Amino acid sequence: MSGWKSWGIGEVVEAADFQNYVQDQVVQVYATSAARGSALGTAVSAGMMSYLVDTGALQVYGTAWTDVSNPGDITAVTAGTGLSGGGTSGAVTLNVNYSAVGSAVLASPNITGTATIAAGSVTGNLVVSGNVNSVTPTELNYLTGGTANIQTQINARQLTISGGTAGHPYLSGGTAAPAFGRLPAEHIVTTVRTLAGTTTAYTTTTADENDLIYSLATATCTITVPDLIEIGDRIDIIRDGAGTVVIAAGTGITSWAGAGTAGTAVTFKIDQQYNAATVFKVAANTYRVVGRIIP
Repeated sequence: MSGWKSWGIGEVVEAADFQNYVQDQVVQVYATSAARGSALGTAVSAGMMSYLVDTGALQVYGTAWTDVSNPGDITAVTAGTGLSGGGTSGAVTLNVNYSAVGSAVLASPNITGTATIAAGSVTGNLVVSGNVNSVTPTELNYLTGGTANIQTQINARQLTISGGTAGHPYLSGGTAAPAFGRLPAEHIVTTVRTLAGTTTAYTTTTADENDLIYSLATATCTITVPDLIEIGDRIDIIRDGAGTVVIAAGTGITSWAGAGTAGTAVTFKIDQQYNAATVFKVAANTYRVVGRIIP
């Protein structure tokens, strides 16, 4: 198809020229693309224009028919929740309204990749699929509620301590790694267990380990010591009352001695008021009584 021709006055318009310079260069109107195909068949050439009534499309032919423009059906752009701007014509701009977004309720948002929550607060349920990394205690305080999924991940971060012996604390070990062990005596706070003036008998428990029994008994008071404390530990006893304090071996003790006398049936008396005695566990089931005592 030729582009343009200057016609002379009285010049005969040949059929080929009419086809090339007039027919093929006008905008042809067809009801549908099928109607166009039926009318033109293979008689198409580059640069031909057509308008399709059913779609409102203006098309040009190169090697195939393609849209020059499509008016579409959008008549306006309206700014929704959290947005500002919009318009009904021309170039339209939408902006994020940060003040609205700050309090907007997002309906089931999905975030793919890494999401950072700045300082603020999250109310309701925050469901996380995947790992929660680098969360500080301050950041956790931003949550007023959490799902079981968050709790599961928090639990996974907790240190599980197992092993050890009942009654043994978890010690720092100074420069060594922490581990279960017996607490050295210098770090133990001694508790004073007072026996009232009317007390006539008392049996020690594990709570008396490395503690002081302070007797105010006005009559004879028998203190029985079963095998309950650890090797190397002790029980201190002070007789502050007028009543004689008698110290006897209890259940589990197989070796019991003091003041030059041995035997689990032997008892030891604190000889005078205001005197004291100490019961030491020196080996398994083995106890020694020292101080101002008599058999």
